[in-house]
Amino acid sequence: MKRDEILTRLRYQMKMQKVDALVIPSSDPHQGEYIPAHYQCRQFVSGFHGSAGTVVITAEDAGLWTDGRYFAEAEEALRGTTIALYRLHTSGTPDYPEWLTTVLPPGSAVGVDPRVVTIAWEAAVRKTLETCDIRLVPIQDPFADIWEDRPPVPTGTITVHPAKYATEETVFRLQRLRHSMMNTGAGIHLVSTLDDIAWALNLRGTDIPFNPVFLAYMVVERARVRVYIDDERLSNEVMEHLKKAGVRVYPYRMAFPDLAELESCDGPILLDRERTSWAVARSNKKIAVIYGMQPSTAMKARKTEAELAHIRTAMVRDGHVMVRFLSWIDELTADPERWKHYNEMSLARELNSLRAEDPHCVSESFETISGINGNGAIIHYRVQEKSAAPLTRPGVYLVDSGGQYLDGTTDITRTVYLGHDSHEEIDRQFPHLREDYTAVLQGHIALACLIMPVGTSGRDIDVVARQHLWRRLRNYPHGTGHGVGYHLNVHEGPQRISQAGTEYPLDVGMVVSNEPGVYRPELYGIRLENLLTVVADKTGDFGPFLSFNTLTLCPFDRRLIKVSMLTAEERKWVDSYHQDVRDELSGGLSTREISWLVAATAPLT
Repeated sequence: MKRDEILTRLRYQMKMQKVDALVIPSSDPHQGEYIPAHYQCRQFVSGFHGSAGTVVITAEDAGLWTDGRYFAEAEEALRGTTIALYRLHTSGTPDYPEWLTTVLPPGSAVGVDPRVVTIAWEAAVRKTLETCDIRLVPIQDPFADIWEDRPPVPTGTITVHPAKYATEETVFRLQRLRHSMMNTGAGIHLVSTLDDIAWALNLRGTDIPFNPVFLAYMVVERARVRVYIDDERLSNEVMEHLKKAGVRVYPYRMAFPDLAELESCDGPILLDRERTSWAVARSNKKIAVIYGMQPSTAMKARKTEAELAHIRTAMVRDGHVMVRFLSWIDELTADPERWKHYNEMSLARELNSLRAEDPHCVSESFETISGINGNGAIIHYRVQEKSAAPLTRPGVYLVDSGGQYLDGTTDITRTVYLGHDSHEEIDRQFPHLREDYTAVLQGHIALACLIMPVGTSGRDIDVVARQHLWRRLRNYPHGTGHGVGYHLNVHEGPQRISQAGTEYPLDVGMVVSNEPGVYRPELYGIRLENLLTVVADKTGDFGPFLSFNTLTLCPFDRRLIKVSMLTAEERKWVDSYHQDVRDELSGGLSTREISWLVAATAPLT
């Protein structure tokens, strides 16, 4: 179906449901970042595949709002359509609620499917619209009748996360969750975010690519736990696992009817405004509500020592994969008869196949970003079979990838030079490349070495990774770091290192990424990403402090480091990190790979 026809049919739905505008967000009833194909309505309308963006349609206009990570991709997706691109966080661009107040007259109605927006979103958007006497109203799914070949709601395989890796029995995890719930004064707690449910129940699923989760709702009460998921999806092992933990299973479709029947005598219900849909809040008007962050979110973020031990083991194996891959690329670019037969897609396939050889690896943790030269400057570049750029020499290659292992989730970005040229030749081919790379590396080092007082948030420290770039009038249009799950979603809260992050403090056991970058359109992109874990540091006269330990094990490209820009302490950090990489990874590599690793981790001095 063509885009214009989709817009025409949606405008008819708007007329039938008596609304003057329609908001189509990038979300599903479980408020995930990555969503099943059945709920990818914004993508269906716009053709834009990025994970963040909102389409808004009125009788006359249509627009897509997205941020700097996706400008290039969104512009390409919208070419030839009547949907305009609105670049968020750029001068003169209003967000869509403000835009609606300028294009709709007073008395208008804005519709949205209440299942796919949060309680917090509803309150914020309603407040903006009401300043101009515009109503926000819930409507029925407008895609139910117009999306003819809509993918079905997924019903993938669900498995028990092996006890060896889960590290904590489900019954004890649920007891901790119930105790935290009751400390808020609540007697009931609804959990609809899928990674929280998978974590709490020690189950993993296949409903969403790259994210080992499954569609479900969970209701925690003082005396019982209910999970809403169709039992025909559950093996005998899973059913026995849930029974042992005291969890009762109910059909998925019964979640909302059961919520509507909850009574006040059961006690107030705890709802997370940021992680619960507006439809849930509307489903029951008879029971008191306590709003607060759901306890499982913070519990899940703080990895235990046992989980961190498993993660470190996974990092070693993932480091082996990266060394095999990067050494293979170096060999490839040295052989003209071979390298000309490869492109971005075949490079990504090679990396993914290396990870798949590990019996612990379940899948990639996200779609591999594999970009050569100018494509590397597209922050969330999606390589396509038909348009994949060939491997060029000389060139700059950015690869951002990760694995979902039974014992951890990895996420690593490296930028490497394609060729074997001298520094002088690199500087001639790409005049700013080594300076850009080294400034990014300095920001990476600054964050990795940071010591901070307890109570510091990720928003407080984002500038640490940008300072060296700012001095050289450079910047990057994305956050510096995100939380990472434990064989769960590669993007996890509440921790986040970003200028737009929350004030939630970093805490011992949290895992975050460290990924500053520089992007020169049409030339190259540079991003250097390791995962860190927060650890307790020393306590002084001003109280306890925290610091980071680096988890990821993989060399940086020494060819691109301009050593003269580094301080003695920065050189020492790189040499020490490379020594750790060499020590940890040498045991599982071939003689040829070890030889490459020794050269790649040689001291800068």
